[in-house]
Amino acid sequence: MKFEILGIPKPKQSARFFVMNGRVASHQSKEVKDNEADVRTQVMNQLPKGFIPYDEPLMVDVSFQFPPPKSFSKKKLKQIEDGEIIFKDTKPDLTDNLMKGLFDALEGILFINDSRICKVASEKFYSFTPKTILEIRPIKS
Repeated sequence: MKFEILGIPKPKQSARFFVMNGRVASHQSKEVKDNEADVRTQVMNQLPKGFIPYDEPLMVDVSFQFPPPKSFSKKKLKQIEDGEIIFKDTKPDLTDNLMKGLFDALEGILFINDSRICKVASEKFYSFTPKTILEIRPIKS
């Protein structure tokens, strides 16, 4: 199954922990919660009717596509326009933050638990249409 999630890919920041009434509690920012809700909604709108979340070993391919920075030269912008891939080698981190936010948002919707993801291929690059492309499939033994 393949999904297109429109919008600039957002990393998941760590939750903030604090002590309240002698107990440790955590807080996640509104921005992170809103982003996860948007990702969930976009994917749910693309799921076939009656879809049951995967509960088996899974393989995912993910492309995070970011808008080019204003500092890009006309030459680089033309390269992107012509379909050349220019990889994004700056923040946010691919594995720690981008993948975690995506997988956490889709847990219980696309798969029972993100621990079922056993194989991952991912990339981040510049595009004039910021989005995340996710392809997921069961791993056949």
